[in-house]
Amino acid sequence: MLGIGDFYYELGVKIVEVCLKLREQTGGLVDLKTLKSRLGQKVEDEDIIRAIDSLKPLGSGFAIIKVGNRKMVQSVPREMSSDTSALLELADASGHFSADDAVNKLGWAPERAKNALKLLIKEGLVWIDDQVKPREYWVPGLFAGI
Repeated sequence: MLGIGDFYYELGVKIVEVCLKLREQTGGLVDLKTLKSRLGQKVEDEDIIRAIDSLKPLGSGFAIIKVGNRKMVQSVPREMSSDTSALLELADASGHFSADDAVNKLGWAPERAKNALKLLIKEGLVWIDDQVKPREYWVPGLFAGI
C-alpha cells in the first residue's frame, strides 16, 4: 500500500506502537537509542529513519529531529519551529531549562521565550516544575533510561 517492503512496514508499525506507549512518559520525543532498545529486534538507525520516512504518506506526525547531538523520534503531529528546537537543545545537557535561560543564554526577549514555551507546553513536550524558582521546564524525552 505504501510502496515499501514488508520489513519497513512492520518496523514502522512497531515504531508507532513503542512511541505511543512511551508518549505519556516522554511527551512525544524518544531518543533513537531508547527506541532501538524498546523495539525488541536488532535494527540500524538507518532502518528506523527509513521506516519513519515511509510513514509520511499517512500524515502520522512522526519525524526524526536533532536535539544537540542526539537523534530523536518526534511522535506529535507538529513541525518544530526553530525557537522550539532551540529550547530543546538548551535542555539537551541537563534535561531542563528555564525561561530565564532562554533569555540569558539565547539572547531572546521574554515574550519570544514565552511564546515558544507555550507551544512546547501545549504539545506536552515539557513538564513544568513549579517547586523551584525560576520555574523549570523538563523535557522527559531527554531523560536517560526512559
